[in-house]
Amino acid sequence: MTRIVDKLHSRRKEHMKSRASEATSGPAARATAPSFYYSFEFFPPKTEPGLDNLLTRIDRMCRRLDPLFISITWGANGCTLSRTLAIASHAQRFACVDVLLHLSCTGLSREKLAQVLSMAKAAGLHNILALRGDPPQGKRAWAEGDVSGGDCDRAIDLVKLIRQLHGDYFCIGVAGHPEGHPSSGTGEEGKTAEMRHLKEKMDAGADFIITQFFYDVQVFFDYINRCRRAGIDAPIIPGVMPIQSFSSLMKMTQFCGISVPTSVSERLHPIQHNDEAVKEIGCDICSTMCRTILKANNQDPNIDTLVDGFHFYTLNLERSTTRILIDLDAADFISSRSASPSVLFERTDSESNQQPDNINFHNNINDIRRERGGSVSELPRLSRRLLPWKPSTMENRSKEAIRPINWSNRPHSYVMRTDDWDEFPNGRWGDATSPAFGDLSEISHFYSFTLGSDDDRRAMLGHCPLHESDVFEIFARYVEGTVPHIPWCETPLQPESFLIQPQLAKLNRHGLLTINSQPPVDGASSSHPVFGWGGKGGRVYQKAYFECFVSPDKANRLTQMVTQHTSINMYAINNAGQDLRAGVEEGGVTALTWGVFPNREILQPTIFDPDIFLIWAEEAFSLWSTMWLNLYEHGSESYELIERIRDTYYLVALIDNDFDSGGKNGSKFVLLDLLLEVGEAAIA
Repeated sequence: MTRIVDKLHSRRKEHMKSRASEATSGPAARATAPSFYYSFEFFPPKTEPGLDNLLTRIDRMCRRLDPLFISITWGANGCTLSRTLAIASHAQRFACVDVLLHLSCTGLSREKLAQVLSMAKAAGLHNILALRGDPPQGKRAWAEGDVSGGDCDRAIDLVKLIRQLHGDYFCIGVAGHPEGHPSSGTGEEGKTAEMRHLKEKMDAGADFIITQFFYDVQVFFDYINRCRRAGIDAPIIPGVMPIQSFSSLMKMTQFCGISVPTSVSERLHPIQHNDEAVKEIGCDICSTMCRTILKANNQDPNIDTLVDGFHFYTLNLERSTTRILIDLDAADFISSRSASPSVLFERTDSESNQQPDNINFHNNINDIRRERGGSVSELPRLSRRLLPWKPSTMENRSKEAIRPINWSNRPHSYVMRTDDWDEFPNGRWGDATSPAFGDLSEISHFYSFTLGSDDDRRAMLGHCPLHESDVFEIFARYVEGTVPHIPWCETPLQPESFLIQPQLAKLNRHGLLTINSQPPVDGASSSHPVFGWGGKGGRVYQKAYFECFVSPDKANRLTQMVTQHTSINMYAINNAGQDLRAGVEEGGVTALTWGVFPNREILQPTIFDPDIFLIWAEEAFSLWSTMWLNLYEHGSESYELIERIRDTYYLVALIDNDFDSGGKNGSKFVLLDLLLEVGEAAIA
């Protein structure tokens, strides 16, 4: 778990470095300046279904948009304590994102606050947003002179308590109010009091500031200037609240004392009864506001006014925040039509040689923005991934550098099954006879909430499948994006598979039920928007990999295919433990993904281990029973169909070790071509 302030200071150093480069090299150097960051706020829902849906949304937004951190709010008098901590713990463990835990002192004793801090520390949290909290009961807002009703009257008392009890363990954020806090009074005296209180909080040990939302950018600029004049040099993150409806805008701004500029109200008032139009114009208002702040940040010669990030008050909603980030070019739409084979597969000898492909890539992105059709996902515009998979933010996993590929589409399950490991292999995967691997095999499976209730699963997986082709169609529709999940895949199809989406769908309709795949990559830039990872200046590689369920007949056909192609390895096993292997020598682990970077050892973060494959197979076959078979009445045709597939099909893993060979018609994906031939031959 990272202290947020350390990330913010690191970004400030990068920005200062780029400014210095621009001063010596001219405006062209600005293109290499670091992009802005963003974070999201969520609040605990009141119901269990709402909680499940929120956890799914947090996972999805963190995977697609890669925020710097997220924050989880705190209910009055600690009424949401258990849910707040549960969401924070889930986000750290499974969404792999740093969490800022809100903590307010209203109505709580020092003993209770100390208990909450200890619970947060035990959960691995390192970041606290110290707040006074909601107004006293019966009041709409804080008034001058009001106290919290607990042992800590103000946020400064909570900051002091945290430092007293835990020293520098916690990074502490505090709230800022560009338009003034009600208890500070009004006019210049109120602004002076506001700055004095904020400066005292920073001097007491606070590390950074997140502001209340606003819609008047000049108000925010004035606030920044007042902070700097008061000697507050800490990072300041402006709060942005997307406009969801005209009525909610009026209620929120009136309740919080936020001014609405005439330019904003004039755009929204004529469409106030059309919520969709309000959302669209509201997104444009917020993205324009963010651009204005970033532009001033880039042009202001005073580096002390640096503001290069935003905190989005999402209200647990996804679309508006995502749309704003896309408008700001922080994220892109990606679909099967958005990339050409040259973008995805060809090796380039220099960054400049890659420019035409990148231009085509982003031109196609713009086409998709206009069309808004087909299977679409989002991802950050430039890859910020440290590894091909998202590393955990938990301290006990800080040295984790390698994962087996088998759980790529069920990362929650893998994290849960390895949660008790006290060490993670580095450099090499290690010996599969380690006691840790036994634990992995025996820990109960993680059943993802994302598949929902039995009714939800029937709607996705079929109310009454009668033939194998009905099951094939479900897998194909998942690939095409019309079925959101299947038991083996917690997430939608990954962007790197969009190029081969039609071929994958055809494979599944031919009875090769794919649950994991990756295309070959030969020396793509580590900054590539789809395949890149590990930072700038490197090259990344990966071998083609396929994992699928197939009938015994197709398993035999695949065995014959592999014997004719010496670069391919095949591992297969059925639910009874009978295995098939072809093209395999006795031996160890295969690196499937690796990267070469300046001044670093070669990294091999994704591997295939035959022994781990057997452990994964146990989980994979069990999912036919626990997530699909039990949807139907025992003895029914649908029940017997799923049971027959579970008990007769093989789980097959295929690796093509020749990652730079060419296939038919200029294809770079030889293994895919061969699998299509097997599938077509089986139905001929």
